[in-house]
Amino acid sequence: MKSSTLIMAATLLTFQATMAGEKTERKLFTLEKSLNSENILLIHTQTDESCKFVTNENGYVDFYWLMDGLTKKPVHPMIRSKVQERVAFSGINATRDSFKVKLNDLSEIKHDLEDTNIEALAAFKNGNCDVTSVIILGASANYRKMNLKRTFCEVDKNLLGVPKGCKYLELQGTDADTGEALKVRFKGK
Repeated sequence: MKSSTLIMAATLLTFQATMAGEKTERKLFTLEKSLNSENILLIHTQTDESCKFVTNENGYVDFYWLMDGLTKKPVHPMIRSKVQERVAFSGINATRDSFKVKLNDLSEIKHDLEDTNIEALAAFKNGNCDVTSVIILGASANYRKMNLKRTFCEVDKNLLGVPKGCKYLELQGTDADTGEALKVRFKGK
């Protein structure tokens, strides 16, 4: 009886160690604004050693502040819920190498995108796990696929200086096919 208990315990520990695996943080893109522009919201995910997406305590998509562009700071729970509405996880495929995120900030902007989902893709490239955030642009950008790196909102304020939305939202990244720099700008409503 003791040997079977030891074998079972050893098997369980091996299983837990295998399941824990090593997780690596992968940047998806940043959300930036002209108001307090030194503070950047970094949106990220995690992959395991086989370049498959894995969850942390906040799911597949997580984020934190980069204060002054350098120092990590957790996002306050009240702000976290609002960010989760703006960058909404909407499902992962069975092989865990692709998931979608709806960029709801675009609902406040005039744009020509047919789909406001970003597809996060994980794949080995030259022996390294590479994660990209791809959004398909609209007719004004010839339906090119962009590896999104950054969103930037030029904040619009009322007469009292209170923010009331974006004057424009800029998406920056690289062309998924050519690698050349790519930037599009959409006006606020």
